[in-house]
Amino acid sequence: MCAKRTHGFKVIQLRLTEDCHSSHELFVKEHLVQKHDEDKPSGRTLFIVNVPPYIDEDRMRKLFQFAGAVKSVCFQNFPDESDFEVGGFKMCFVVFINREALLNALTVNILGFNKANLKTGIDEWIQNYNSSICNADGLSREITEYMRHYDKIENKKKNKKDTDEDGWTVVAKKGRTPGLSRKESVVVKLKEKKEKKLKQKELKNFYTFQIRENKMKSLAQLRQNYEEAKAKVNLMKSARVFKPY
Repeated sequence: MCAKRTHGFKVIQLRLTEDCHSSHELFVKEHLVQKHDEDKPSGRTLFIVNVPPYIDEDRMRKLFQFAGAVKSVCFQNFPDESDFEVGGFKMCFVVFINREALLNALTVNILGFNKANLKTGIDEWIQNYNSSICNADGLSREITEYMRHYDKIENKKKNKKDTDEDGWTVVAKKGRTPGLSRKESVVVKLKEKKEKKLKQKELKNFYTFQIRENKMKSLAQLRQNYEEAKAKVNLMKSARVFKPY
């Protein structure tokens, strides 16, 4: 069979099986660059475009293992200016151990897959769906481990709350009517509450002398307010100047 070429690429027919009549075309050529690249060295790198979406690194290695040992396989996105850019298809660099393997890869016209090693179409979708379902036992173990870790953290927080700032353990009454813990903040609040109740119970103006003292205080406050207001008015009068012209 005569090798087909286009745009400087050699066309290789990709078939699922050796006796398959339909095929997919791969465009391959030797990768040549002026600048040295350790990941894609010249003389040992095969450049491939129009790679189908179902071809991954492992399958690409199996495709070219007839030519020789493959060192690495690298997939990349198409540049915007590429003439071979088609949605879903990829370009790839296959690096061989030696140049002889590269030359062997360029001599082939047809590449075939054993159908048992490659699933496409609905078979691949079923496989992907089945692999996406979580294993019940594995999920149960993961949840148990997470809850164990969560309980451990909560116990640490609880133990931290049961100690005061100085590290002393706070003891409180337990049961149906638990008592208040004897923390400093709690003691201060109880003291303030007690003083408030005492002030509410205190009788105001109950004795005659209390009434008399309150009246005298009120009268003195009124006199002070009157004097302050009088001084303010006098100040305003002195500041006002009449200017008819």
